[in-house]
Amino acid sequence: MPKVLVIEDEAILRNEITDWLMFEDYQVLSAENGMVGVKHAIQWVPDLIVCDIMMPELDGYGVFLEVHSNPMTARIPFIFVTARAAHDDIRYGMTLGADDYITKPFTRLQLLEAVQSQLKKSEQREQLHSDEVQYLKEALSQEHTRSLLKVKLVAMFSHDFRNPLAAILSSNNLVRDYAAQINEERRLKHLNRIESSVHQLMQMLDDMLFIAQIESDSMHYEPTMVDIGETVLDIVDEFRTIHDENYQIEYANEVSDSAVADSRLLRQVASNLISNAIKYSAPHSMVYVSLKRNDGNYIFTVEDQGVGIEAEDQVHLFEAFKRGSNVGSITGTGLGLAIVKRAVDLFGGSVFLESHIGQGTRVAVTIPIVHAE
Repeated sequence: MPKVLVIEDEAILRNEITDWLMFEDYQVLSAENGMVGVKHAIQWVPDLIVCDIMMPELDGYGVFLEVHSNPMTARIPFIFVTARAAHDDIRYGMTLGADDYITKPFTRLQLLEAVQSQLKKSEQREQLHSDEVQYLKEALSQEHTRSLLKVKLVAMFSHDFRNPLAAILSSNNLVRDYAAQINEERRLKHLNRIESSVHQLMQMLDDMLFIAQIESDSMHYEPTMVDIGETVLDIVDEFRTIHDENYQIEYANEVSDSAVADSRLLRQVASNLISNAIKYSAPHSMVYVSLKRNDGNYIFTVEDQGVGIEAEDQVHLFEAFKRGSNVGSITGTGLGLAIVKRAVDLFGGSVFLESHIGQGTRVAVTIPIVHAE
């Protein structure tokens, strides 16, 4: 049953839209102003948002930018409902990325047609991406060539690039166009989100380069002195900045010394494991990250409360493009754990995975401690 969030400051119209949608068996949540609407969108993660433009506290354009600056809600279809029908208003809304625009007064049929149309288009977009990935997987299984691998990587990563790019654009527009309406705390939050999203994009590019180097046998271990605890903390903080409204990430660090390690490989391991933990967990759940010493090794662990992995799938998860059979509509490249395994091998370490359906997954990586002397 699709979930629709209605954001409208006129109580009579808000209740009327809500009744229309509920009568058609939609799950509906309503908000009386823009700020409440943003909170509902982040907490509820609807399938579609119907939003008025002229509202107190935060107008519809501001709501759109807030919602699309968050990775969890960045791809939610958005319909503007407003009495403003000037060409410039419509063009501005569509420029931001709105999916449709309904002008007041409108009929029940007009609203329902717009809602059904956008939900169908959203479903088609997801299906198209799924079909493309499946096609490339089948082609890869028949023709193991580097050129085809590159095509697959580009297709997959181009899809995953969209969320951080949307977050950057929306946060930038919000800070620029709503400077007088957002306080310093929210302004800094969006600037930090831009910076962290850039780091996330750079990590995706590093993943692509890493895979290419593995394929060409040109990946080497390049150790330097690294404060591993602080390096992991920096990575955790990047994820916290991007996902702070949707996930809680706890980091327990028992390591305070520096050691010889390859910081690039360390980032590959930590980023991919934390990213996976978030991707396969329900919104507002916990992700636990820890780093400690044990018998001459650093033990880096990431544990989530996500969907878990079928036992028969676990033996293949460290192979490229392999994913759990129960991931459903959750998108992904199937490369994260393969990258982790290869990086850990270069470290001379080991990786252990434990998972239970409906309870979550725990991945522990051992990294041998090597001091400069």
